[in-house]
Amino acid sequence: MNTATQKVINEIAADILSLAKAVFKDDKVSRNTKTGKNALKERTEDIKLEVDTNNTVIRLLFDDYLTYLENDRPPRKGKLPPLDELRDWALSKNIPTDNATLFLIARAIWRDGHEGRPILATIEEQIEKRFETEWYDKLFEATIDELNKYFN
Repeated sequence: MNTATQKVINEIAADILSLAKAVFKDDKVSRNTKTGKNALKERTEDIKLEVDTNNTVIRLLFDDYLTYLENDRPPRKGKLPPLDELRDWALSKNIPTDNATLFLIARAIWRDGHEGRPILATIEEQIEKRFETEWYDKLFEATIDELNKYFN
């Protein structure tokens, strides 16, 4: 793979990271309907990016809590949320992390449930739009440039 193609892949990866952070900050997508707040604005640094230009793989990595936010949780269904998952969140909010407090928080989440937020779906949709409008052309040009150099 030539350096032009690698450069395009790195540009795409940087754009993907920016898109993901923008979705986290977007209140229309990431706001908790129960509290009316978007706590994900503060969590954009949790998003990590890995780029393997040799195999053309871009990995966008999120913390495990995103799984819980993505899916609806009907009231009084399933198990209580795991306390260890709530511990980091409580620490970031200066909430006591003793088991009794965490249990009460987990019980409130179980009791009230919550509406899922389409965070990953929104990121995926924006990535697809960007490919259609911009990135395919950049990749095509880099590939054609490599072919022209090869045949000349």
